[in-house]
Amino acid sequence: MALDAQGSCIAAFSFIAFVLLIPPFFYHHRQKNIPACSLIFWLCYENLIAFVNALIWSGEDFDVVTTAPGYCDVTVRLTSGASSGKLCCIATVMFNLFMIIRAENHKFLNPKSKRRPLTNIAMCWITPIFVMSTSIIVQATRYVIFRYRGCLAAYAYSYLTLILVQIWNLVWSVVALVFALLTLITYLKKRRDIKDILRCTGSGLNQRRFARLVIFSLLIIFVLVPFAIYNFVNAADTFGVSTFNLKEIHNEYWGTIYAFDYGTSQLASPIINICLAFCTFILFGLGTDALSMYRRFLRFIGFKKISKGSNSDDPVISTEFTENKHLTRDTVQTEGTMATMHELTDYKELVFGEAEQSLDSPDTLIKESDIGVTYTLTPGDHSSSDIEDQISGETDINFEFHVVPK
Repeated sequence: MALDAQGSCIAAFSFIAFVLLIPPFFYHHRQKNIPACSLIFWLCYENLIAFVNALIWSGEDFDVVTTAPGYCDVTVRLTSGASSGKLCCIATVMFNLFMIIRAENHKFLNPKSKRRPLTNIAMCWITPIFVMSTSIIVQATRYVIFRYRGCLAAYAYSYLTLILVQIWNLVWSVVALVFALLTLITYLKKRRDIKDILRCTGSGLNQRRFARLVIFSLLIIFVLVPFAIYNFVNAADTFGVSTFNLKEIHNEYWGTIYAFDYGTSQLASPIINICLAFCTFILFGLGTDALSMYRRFLRFIGFKKISKGSNSDDPVISTEFTENKHLTRDTVQTEGTMATMHELTDYKELVFGEAEQSLDSPDTLIKESDIGVTYTLTPGDHSSSDIEDQISGETDINFEFHVVPK
């Protein structure tokens, strides 16, 4: 089961893509965004399977290393619905964005209504479940093994394959394109009111989140829709209108496992999924909401917020600082300035040398306590003009604060 260079690259990038998709998934899960969560689920699944399959079936002995019964039976079923599932999800995302900025169906937009989540679940999951359930009918064999790709389904050359498997990708591609166009047209018409619309509809979106969802959706549409159309046209040309006979397809050789080596020509789908995963992380894994989510996670697992260090010898004002003051509106002296003035009084000899005369400041009574040094400031015998020069206004101030080491 030795990996070659191509297999190592596919395995490494697929695993990185899978890991990068985890934060966006939890981000949309917190937002209760069913279509986006479903889409990221499919991307997670396909990248994880690509990683595992590349580890198993990338060596020269890929055809004899293992046929992995059970594992392949499950993954083939899920993979058969992945393509249509991704297109269903992206069409549903665009449908939701269109309904939000259209702002006409209040029952659908009501956060307490079940209509919206039920509609989203139906649009995202009915088609892929149908494909996963019925595609086994047109499978030409149990499954086949491709080098680098692992186990995949091989379908019979029949019109029924087009109906049960291939046509749904085309249908949902058209639906996604239609809602994308409607969303863009409506946005251009209401772009000046879009902020108020997002707030009034209770969508939970702001302009930045809305823009990210639109960019994300259009990106996937531009990538997956041409790919889906090409696959359908190629399948229609290959399968044609051949008749289908269940007994001929599901014969005694149906359970035989075949292995094929087409090199890297079959790697288009894994590469596309890897690229989409990186784009998804850039759009949803690096925003302010995602960074806040990372900080909450770090605090949850035990990391504490680290404050800026400071010199423990520097005096700071205690949290027990209290004041009782009556100031005129002409007063510009602040508590912080008063504290600075009295610090200068205490340390003036260090800064200026021995002072020739005292600063014009209130008398200071120093009391020692277990908590720290208590400075009680009381007015001295100063003229009103001196007080006005120091405080810039008439005031009656009684300060009591503690200076403690930080």
